[in-house]
Amino acid sequence: MDLIRKYNEFMGPKDERLEAESSRYLRIGYAIFTVGCLLCIYYGVIVSQVASVAEVELYTAAGQRMMPLYELLMVVTIVALLVPCVLQARAGIVSEHARYAQADAIPWDIVVASAFIAATVVGVLTAGFRMLAEVQIVGIENVMWLGDIAVGVVFSVMVYVLTFVFMGLLFREAIKRRQRLEAQLEDGLDD
Repeated sequence: MDLIRKYNEFMGPKDERLEAESSRYLRIGYAIFTVGCLLCIYYGVIVSQVASVAEVELYTAAGQRMMPLYELLMVVTIVALLVPCVLQARAGIVSEHARYAQADAIPWDIVVASAFIAATVVGVLTAGFRMLAEVQIVGIENVMWLGDIAVGVVFSVMVYVLTFVFMGLLFREAIKRRQRLEAQLEDGLDD
């Protein structure tokens, strides 16, 4: 809780207009996610029911002809996460905190720290989940520990680069958007 308090002190007060606009975009993503997941889950239930009645095993060649449920859920999740980010970037919103929405330069320290945190989390989870899955599937004596760590490192590097680039572009677009709005405001006042 102390970390959250320090974070809030560092970020400064929230801009109510930015917070309201961000909330609107997040509601759009939530609606996409909820409806998409419900449709995918309902499809999965129907497929399981039909397979049970027809006495067909899904994890055979017959199951390969079905619509891929997990891939659909992955697409729904990615779309639901990206839509609010894209809408916020187009509106020039980086954060609900006015401090960064009004930045004149990209805060590289925040970009680097965010990329490092994301990369570390993904790297550790990837290696850990691979090890856990291998222990369950092939037994602890056949786990490829170094291979799993290597995959975790590769994923970590990829996430670091992608997060760094994405956040840098996000801040750049927010700064450009704010500068365009300020220029339009000045032009309107001069007329």
